[in-house]
Amino acid sequence: MSRSLAAKPRLAPLAEEAAALVARATVARDGRAPVLAAVIATRQPDAQIYTERLLKQAAAAGLATKTITLASDATADDISRAITELAENRDVAGIILQSPLPDGVDRATVAKHITVHKDVDGLTAESAALLDAGTLDGTLLPATAAAVMELLRMYEIPLTGRRAVVVGRSAVVGRPVAQLLRLAGAQVEVVHSQTIDMGAVTRKAEILVVAAGVEGLVRGEHVSRGAVVVDVGIHLRGESIVGDVDAASVDAALGPDGWLSPVPGGVGPMTNAMLILQAARAAVRQAGA
Repeated sequence: MSRSLAAKPRLAPLAEEAAALVARATVARDGRAPVLAAVIATRQPDAQIYTERLLKQAAAAGLATKTITLASDATADDISRAITELAENRDVAGIILQSPLPDGVDRATVAKHITVHKDVDGLTAESAALLDAGTLDGTLLPATAAAVMELLRMYEIPLTGRRAVVVGRSAVVGRPVAQLLRLAGAQVEVVHSQTIDMGAVTRKAEILVVAAGVEGLVRGEHVSRGAVVVDVGIHLRGESIVGDVDAASVDAALGPDGWLSPVPGGVGPMTNAMLILQAARAAVRQAGA
């Protein structure tokens, strides 16, 4: 059995750090708590529940919260207008654009209205450009990519000079994780679900991040003994939640010297913690605290 990259031991310290930052910002704003706002245009219950839980976590850190709920058939103009109003509101420190968006609405088109200093989920092209340029000081990162890196840091996984493979090339997770690993000194290769003989690449990985969005894509035969595997996937299987990794076979293949992030309990809760922390950091910068 491999070792677990569980988020739980780090969640309370991250929450305390976020709360301390929010308190600083609130004092600088003459007692007015900075606002974390969410724009949601879906009736999917899981998305609504996620947003409610995330904003409750934000409130526990001292942030004021605001939800802009639009119709599930809202247009790109409707969503852009709502985001622009929040971007222009001096009380709003961070803006979240909840997935999924209505059919026909392009995420990049509407996300561009989020000002970069309020882009706490790292969605915009401007945030991506800063990351591509290696500008990490003050850059708000895609929260899931930041969560992957925080798990690796938390468990003191060495990165410099190590071979890392990222499965998945999305702008939200795969590409930013690959860039963050490069900036940390790893030798990075990116593959995806359609890569011919994907296992020939992933078996060479000392660090494997799986963010393909395909349930159970990576199995035991795709990994090497002693590797570090971070599973970003989240899929509902009946009443259970599973990842992009077939946990049982990968766990057995890794052996006692390997590491595997659990689903649930790994990247998911760490993502929420990092998003709240980034909102707190944004609030401090905007308040000049």
